[in-house]
Parts: sequence; structure tokens; C-alpha cells
Amino acid sequence: MGSPAAFASALLTNGRNVNHRISGRRLAAALLTLATVTAVTGTLVAVPASAAPAGASAGERCAPAAGRSLPVGAEVVAAGSYGFLTSCRDENGETRLSLHRTDGTVTPYLGQQAYDTGSDWIVTDNQGSIGAYNPATNQYSTSFPAGGEIVGAAHDVVYESRSVGDGPERELYQVQLRNGVLNRTKLTDTYGSERETGHKVLGSGTDANGRPVAYLSTRGLRDDPTGGRPLTYGWSTVVPVPLGSVVPAEAKNHNTGTDLANLSGDVTEKHRALVLPDQTAPGYRLYATPTTGTARRDVPLTNVPGVPVLAGVVGDTAFYAAKRDPYGDPAVLTPLYALDLTQAAPVPRKVMENFSSAARPADGTLVVRGATGTADGVFRIGRNGDLTPELLADTGAVVALKVVSASVPGSVSLQKPGTTVPFAVALNRPGAAVQLTLTHQRTGKKLVTQMSAPLGGDGRPSYSWNGILDGISAPNGAYSWRITATDGAQSDTVSGSLTVSRTADLHDFNDNGSTDLLARDSAGVLWRDDLYDWPVAGQVKPAKRTRIGSGWNAYKQIEAAGTLDGGATGDLIAVDTQGVLWSYTGKGDGTFGTRVRVGGGWGSYTQLAAGSDWQTADRSSDLFAADTSGVLWYHRATGDPAKPYFPRVRVGGGWNAYNQITAVGNIVGDVGGELVARDKDGVLWLYQSDGFRFLPRVRVGGGWNAFTQLVGAGDLTGDGRPDLVAYGPGGTYVYRANGTVTGAFTRQTTTLYAGEGGRFTSVS
Repeated sequence: MGSPAAFASALLTNGRNVNHRISGRRLAAALLTLATVTAVTGTLVAVPASAAPAGASAGERCAPAAGRSLPVGAEVVAAGSYGFLTSCRDENGETRLSLHRTDGTVTPYLGQQAYDTGSDWIVTDNQGSIGAYNPATNQYSTSFPAGGEIVGAAHDVVYESRSVGDGPERELYQVQLRNGVLNRTKLTDTYGSERETGHKVLGSGTDANGRPVAYLSTRGLRDDPTGGRPLTYGWSTVVPVPLGSVVPAEAKNHNTGTDLANLSGDVTEKHRALVLPDQTAPGYRLYATPTTGTARRDVPLTNVPGVPVLAGVVGDTAFYAAKRDPYGDPAVLTPLYALDLTQAAPVPRKVMENFSSAARPADGTLVVRGATGTADGVFRIGRNGDLTPELLADTGAVVALKVVSASVPGSVSLQKPGTTVPFAVALNRPGAAVQLTLTHQRTGKKLVTQMSAPLGGDGRPSYSWNGILDGISAPNGAYSWRITATDGAQSDTVSGSLTVSRTADLHDFNDNGSTDLLARDSAGVLWRDDLYDWPVAGQVKPAKRTRIGSGWNAYKQIEAAGTLDGGATGDLIAVDTQGVLWSYTGKGDGTFGTRVRVGGGWGSYTQLAAGSDWQTADRSSDLFAADTSGVLWYHRATGDPAKPYFPRVRVGGGWNAYNQITAVGNIVGDVGGELVARDKDGVLWLYQSDGFRFLPRVRVGGGWNAFTQLVGAGDLTGDGRPDLVAYGPGGTYVYRANGTVTGAFTRQTTTLYAGEGGRFTSVS
């Protein structure tokens, strides 16, 4: 080619003239799922057509969208004051190079491969013919044939790795064409049994004095002194461009890694940086050495999966991301992170949502192909010291974040201990934070939590709800749920409904399936302790205590009465000092309605035992009352809170032998509810019901005088049988019903009322 104009024309036509001018861009609040491979600075970017991003066919990869200048399949391979050069592999497997100038024009560029030079020089390989052209100055070198494998370039110098003989040994050459003269300089100078087997240009730039330099690396083999298999070794070094002789031995930094494919680095006026395998633990580390001083940084790169790749260093900041698998899942994003090298222990900071390739212009900035939360394209980082990505060219092929589907049951029973509720969503792309908001319609109580995406499996963000809401077992009834995915720039939301149910617990006052116990302290304040719906780590535990109100010293007896109105939650009865019986209907939220006067004359009873269904098996909450003469009376429930009981029926006499009578429900699995009664000697007796009468009593055991209150508390242990709570100054215990008449209970420890054995005057 006889003139600069002719050479430039050949480079810039490639058989057709195409000019695209960038129009004004409106950044959509979206993020493109890229399907590109990571390009290490100084190497060819090769993008398989099979890795086309969602929404783009292979035929569209190398054709920009209307009004855009950058195809979705383009990768940046070089950059300078002229603009930047991209590479794109089309649907036929052919690579297209395009020159994107700063004025917005885009022109095809001759060649199949291009190399980042850290300068305004563009070095390309066109079917084995190497050419160098400087668009900024219109300088050119006539093309020359490659003499070996091109492993990188720096400024207008090309580096070749050439075979030696038939074995694995190779030699590194520097090739430069100036004024029509081709100069090949051998850089390899091995020592002893060393044999170099591979080479790579990690980066190129300028040193602290502004002189062009190249960062070279090699791997090789050397003999094992013990006669074993050859040992591998590696070295790296920064050399001037061009270098007039072999690389001196003293300049080689040994033990810098032997895996050239996974080795990445950069050199700037201030730093020399290299990513190497960690020698002490699995993973990789960034080693950054300043050109002046000795404060080398050694940073583990543990926040990215697989192999990290160093995109480049801008000022005192290193940028890196996970190396992309060219045949991996195209939906997987590889965010770009920044590390401040001035810090002794730098913390990674995410700069971009996705990274696929980068180039280093001579001005010290970094030109990156990737995506932020608002745009997908080519960005510049570091102009005027600003590390915020600046959009240079936009693909326009954005895909809005979308929740594709949600998997949530419409109803669930939390009756069985350990039951969880699964929530899962499928997104059209990863990289978004997903938040679940679950709201109980009646109470307004909410659960707000993040849904996590597992590394294995289908990768769908999911959450397994354990049935706890606001610190207690969640109430039954209707719930609404809302799942929102966001990536910082946009969001998408799906919503629905869920119904939670359980078998009714007649000792439950807030409709969450778990037992509540009522306790009055010496000051007359009534408290409600909500227990968990099932044991925690094998132990019955309280979840939350709530103050009901004061003034309850007006009553000499307080009893949890089961359900007086046939509802799902429990009610309360109390006898005042004047002998008047009052009923309190539970609202289902843990509180009670205004009391209703049932009637007088109840002062003649010394014991009340409420909340158990004795004869009719209709789940009614009947009442037993023992009078001062020792007669036990039965009051069958009516279902009307205003008149909760039918006229009394005599059960029998002799009950004044007992100082505590408790209705415990059907603990042995027969028809009716049982009673337990403690005599004055502390012996506890069980009265089994057959649905019509009580059978002869059965001795449970002695020592029960240690307790001041015995409470039939419903099913505490989640086995379907009601249990007993014993409260006293020596501690509180749960007595789990075994379903048998003999050996009726097994004692278990609990944290309920721990340290409060003398605080309460009534527990029910």
C-alpha cells in the first residue's frame, strides 16, 4: 500500500461503507442480560453466536438497533483518543471489527482479531497479516506476516510466541515495523534447564516517566533435580517498548503463576497489578505493587465465583470481575467491582451490574463493555478522576426486569409441627434483590424479608416461612403477599393471597393456634403469655407477653372458659368478690370485649374447672363447679355468652377432699373430657370420662402440693392431645399427656414463668 490514505482506506472499508451517527439516548431503566465472554486486556474477544442475549437472535448480534450505534454482541477490544474499537462474531461465525469514533461515526475495520495496545495504535490480525494504524495521527505500518502466535501488543509493537522444534518449547519475540523495516527481537533468554512453553501480554501503558511499557508473562518447564517429571515455573516483568535485547534475568519476577489462561494484570504509571491463585487457600488474590514505595497490596478476591479477571487499574483503583464462561448460562451476570489500593484492607465496591470486556487507552481511563442499572453498552471510567461509569455507546437492547412467575400456595395448614410455607419466584434474569411482604389482613401485622437465590438448583429466589409473625405464631385467616424484585434502577411486583388455618385451640385467645395463658399479678394486672404453636428445640416456650389490663383483683376466681360462643378462639369467665359471674368474649386478637353479667350466687363455689367438653362431644366448653359442701356440679355450655350455661346438674359429692380441680380435656383419647383433682396430701387423681359419667378415679402421683396452680392448657406439644401446666414457687413445668390412664403425664421443663413462681396469684 503506497500511501497512508490508501492504507487507512483499506482498513476502514472492509468491502462496504457504513456510517452510524449516535443520536440522543434516552436511558431506559433496565438492564440487559448479556451473553458475552470476558476479554482479558491484550487478547482477542471471541463471542460465540450461541451466547446471544435474551431477546436477540444470532442474526441481530452484530447489527445495532435503530437509532443505536452498538450491537448487543459487540465487545470492546481497543480504545484511544480516537474512540474505541469493537469486535463481534456474527451468526456465520465471522468476526467483525468496527471503529467507533468520538464524533459518533461507526466504520467497519479490516481484520479478524484486534489487540489492546494501551495507546492510540490499533493492531489487528487479518488472516495472518499484522497491521498497525494510529487513527489519531493517521500513522500506519504496512502489513507483515505473523511469524508465530500473536500473544499481545503494546503501542505499535507486536509480541510473538514461536515454536522451537517439535516439542513444547517456545520463544518470545518482539516485532516492530518502522519506516518499512521489520525488526524481530528475541526476548527469551532461558537459564540452565529452563524451557519456556507459553507467553502472554498482560497489559501495556506508560511508566512513571511517561515511557511506553509492556507487562509480559511466561510459563515454562525446568528439570527436577531429583530426576522426576519436569517442574513448571512462571515469571512476569515490565519492560520498555521497544526492548532492544533479551529480558534480563534480574528483571524477571518468578513464581507468578503458570496458568496463563487465568492470569490477568495491568500496568500504569502508578501500579503494577496481577491476579494470581492464592497460595494459602482456595481462590485468587490481587497483588498490586506501586511504582514508587513498598506498600504492596495483597487482597483476596473472594466475592466473585470462579476465576477473577482484572479489567484494569485507574489511578489508585483496581477494577475486577468474574471471568465469564463463553459456553455458560448467558443469563448469569458478572458485576464489576472496584478496590481502593490506597487502603490497607480495601473493601470491594460494585461499580457495574455486568462486565464482559475492557480496553486501556493512553489517558489512564478504562473503557468497559458492560451494563449499569440503567443502560447496557460501552462506558468510560476515570475521566477527570470520576470513577462513575460514563456511557459512550448504548445498545438499546434492554430487557426490563420481570417476575415471570410466583409459586405460593393458596392455603396452608400450620397444624403439624415444623410446617413451613414455601415462597418462590422466577425472574427473567438474575442479579435482582427480591423482597417478600406478607400481611395478615385482619391485624395488619407484616413480615418483610429478603428472598435468597440458591447457588444450586434452579436458582429461583425463595423463602421458607416458619409460621412466625411479629415474634409469635402467626394468626389464622387471610393474608396478602407481595413480592418485589429490584435491581436499583427498576422493579417488578407480583401479589396474591394466602389463607392460614389450624385446628381450633380453645385455650387460644388470638387465633394463632397456640395456647395462651392468663396470669394475674399481686397488683391486679392481668397478663397474657402467648406460647409458640409447637415446641422450640423440644421445649415449650413463651413467645410474647402482653398486658391485658388492671383491676382484676376484683375477682376471686378467673378461668379460661374455652369458647362460649362457638367461635375459634377462647373466652374468659370470672367470679367477683360478691359472687357474681361475668363472661368476657375473646375478640380473637388477644383482647376481650366488655364483660357481660351472667348472674349471682356463684360465691358458694370454691372450685371452678372450665373449658372442657364432658358429655356431648360437641366441642362445647362446659363448666364444673364444686361447692362448699363438696358437691360437684356440671354446667353444660349453651353457646350464648350472655347466658353461657344451662342449669346445673349434680355430679356427686365428696369433692371437698380436693383443693384443686382442673378440666384438662380429652387426654386419654376416649369420648369426653377428663378432670384432674389434687387432694390435701398433694396426690393428683385422674377422672376419666366415657362421655356420660366419670369412671373411678386413677392415681396419677404425689408431690403436687408444690404447685399453686394447675392449668388445662390445650395441646402444647403438637401431638394432638391437650396437656397440663403446673405453676408454683419451685418452678413451672409442662406435663405432656401420654394418651393413657396410667402414666398419664410426662414432665417437661419450660421457660414459661421462669423465675416468677411467686409473682402471680392466678394462672388460667
